[in-house]
Amino acid sequence: MSLESGIAADDGHATRVVLQHRGRVSMVTLNRPERRNALSRQMVCDLINALVEADRHEQTGAIVLTGEGSAFCSGDDLSEAARTDAEAFDETIEGLQRITRLLLTSNKPSIAAINGAAMGGGLELTLACDLRVAAQRAMFACPEVAWGLVCTNGASVLLPSIVGRGRARDMLLTGRTYDVAWALAAGLVSEVLPDDQVLDRAAALAEELASRSQAVRLTRRLMSDASHEVLLRALEREAVTVGEARRTDAAEMGLREFAARHAKKGTRQ
Repeated sequence: MSLESGIAADDGHATRVVLQHRGRVSMVTLNRPERRNALSRQMVCDLINALVEADRHEQTGAIVLTGEGSAFCSGDDLSEAARTDAEAFDETIEGLQRITRLLLTSNKPSIAAINGAAMGGGLELTLACDLRVAAQRAMFACPEVAWGLVCTNGASVLLPSIVGRGRARDMLLTGRTYDVAWALAAGLVSEVLPDDQVLDRAAALAEELASRSQAVRLTRRLMSDASHEVLLRALEREAVTVGEARRTDAAEMGLREFAARHAKKGTRQ
């Protein structure tokens, strides 16, 4: 028996973030598959609400974050960003950073079930989770530099802490895309599974963590206390830096180029 809640999103009636309570595990699903789960402003708000509800749910011992369809999350909705001003962009970044804080400071451990591509802001969501398991079709990238932007959501600290400074610099400075074999070797994910098994594996891991909730909570606190202040400072620096980047000519051009390319692609479809 599961309890499900959805929050009306961009079109006023479609459920874009689905929260299901399955015993001791809360499943949070990004549900915008036709846009590869790109994070619109409304979707960011919905995800915040879902995570807050999961954290407050008394029976929940662990959280699984995943995406509907063939992608985990293609990142921020750059088509929307191209249509909004820099101030609105700042508000979206603030919301994304709140998601990072919620995942990192929650009393409940979190597992990212990476069912497909995790790009930009989508990859950054997974970095804030305690564990990451991936489908064989998963791909990873930090492509912000291609659009005149920079990383955010704590990626400047979280990514090098997971994959090492050298690999993190390569990802962030080149914007290259990496396959799941690279991600496993780099330590970005702990397990790779057939595409149709990744969610079940994440749920099983979440159940395992929930069954040891007290010890898991104390261990997470030990591991996070030492780096908490560093991460908070990084979030502040990133918010300022990405705001500066958004106001440059390079970002304006990059976002317009992305929007035009997406519109042309949509016309062909």
